[in-house]
Amino acid sequence: MRLLSRLSTALLILAALVQPAFAARVLDEGSIDIDGERRRYFHLHDGAAANDGPLIVLIDGSGCGKFSTRLPSFFEAYGGKLDLYFLEKPHVAPDAPAQPQRCSAAFEGADRLDKRVADIVQFLEREPRLKAAGARSIALLGFSDGGAVAPQVAAASRKIGWLAVIGAGGMRQRDEFLLFAARGVQPYAQLVNEEILADIARHPTALDKHFFGHSHAFWGARLSYDPLASYAKLNIPIVVAMGEKDDSVPIESGRLLRDYFAARPQADFRFFEFAGANHGLGTPGGSELKPFLARLVRWFKGEPEAFAGLAPAASVTH
Repeated sequence: MRLLSRLSTALLILAALVQPAFAARVLDEGSIDIDGERRRYFHLHDGAAANDGPLIVLIDGSGCGKFSTRLPSFFEAYGGKLDLYFLEKPHVAPDAPAQPQRCSAAFEGADRLDKRVADIVQFLEREPRLKAAGARSIALLGFSDGGAVAPQVAAASRKIGWLAVIGAGGMRQRDEFLLFAARGVQPYAQLVNEEILADIARHPTALDKHFFGHSHAFWGARLSYDPLASYAKLNIPIVVAMGEKDDSVPIESGRLLRDYFAARPQADFRFFEFAGANHGLGTPGGSELKPFLARLVRWFKGEPEAFAGLAPAASVTH
């Protein structure tokens, strides 16, 4: 009996040592043809383990930084079997830092809102596993500028069954900028005025004119895009999270989206406003981003209390 007990103990120790190797997240890189151009994409997953949630497609924010290397850290607390795809923007250098000082001319030439939307839609239709996915079987997750792209993709593809947005709301971006400027928030108060916005409207495809570190071609469609028009087309579960102290998108933009859906109680919509949090949901006491992402696995399963305890004083759920 003592020998059997020692053998059982040894097997338990071996299992404990081996299990993390199977549980470790894997980040694979692949390439795919999008709009006639070879593009890099990444697959973050839990090896060959069976999924307990949908395929996820993540859309990152603006800029030419390399986002893929940061992917695993965002989902450290995600409790389910992760199966996430990310299409890198065109002309992001393989050795690019997270926040480059300048973007290449090739990157700026392709950095348009309509192209970002079209590229993700093509990705859904061409990547083999995403292509094989059925209607309403893929979850879309948009960060920051990706939060403006994601509702448009969801409206364009029947594959999307869930939409989660972080750091984006329901206002036109020109109105967001003017609101910050009127409030005296820098650098908006110094740089934003009707004259510069009118100049962008007159030259919406210009690559030789710049504002806030991006070409007019970048801003042309973004400043006038109405997110509510895209949200109005959706009939899927939606969750939006914003920080109260967001200095890239005013919290009023999120509250506008909250109020829009408050008038449509039949919609499956949740909004979370994190007190004292910034654009990335960071707070003086820590970060709300990873805990929020960790709850998504329960939300995908339709659990009513998936986000229980998050921003309880400023959330709207129906």
